[in-house]
Amino acid sequence: MLDLHLSNGQGLSIETPSGEVEVWTVEVHPEEKQVDLEVVIPEEWALEALTGTYKLHQEFSMQVPDVEGQIRIKVLRFRPRPDGTGGAVSLGIDAPRDWPILR
Repeated sequence: MLDLHLSNGQGLSIETPSGEVEVWTVEVHPEEKQVDLEVVIPEEWALEALTGTYKLHQEFSMQVPDVEGQIRIKVLRFRPRPDGTGGAVSLGIDAPRDWPILR
């Protein structure tokens, strides 16, 4: 599992054979141990909306159509700033090794 730290407004992209998946941190709430994520998938994928608020250790996964593979995202930990404002979230990303993950 790849571990990436993301702050407000940062995102990652996973290049699958069936299209690009983007995961954006809309807002990180480290004091509440929550993060608002926006998940953008190709329009032709028939999947439920995954955008929403996720708590510590909560995860979601999606089966990628037309290929044998799955993406799993898990909220691993929060890193608040010393002054108590903002901060970052660590997301664990699990996907097949041959799918590039860009930040």
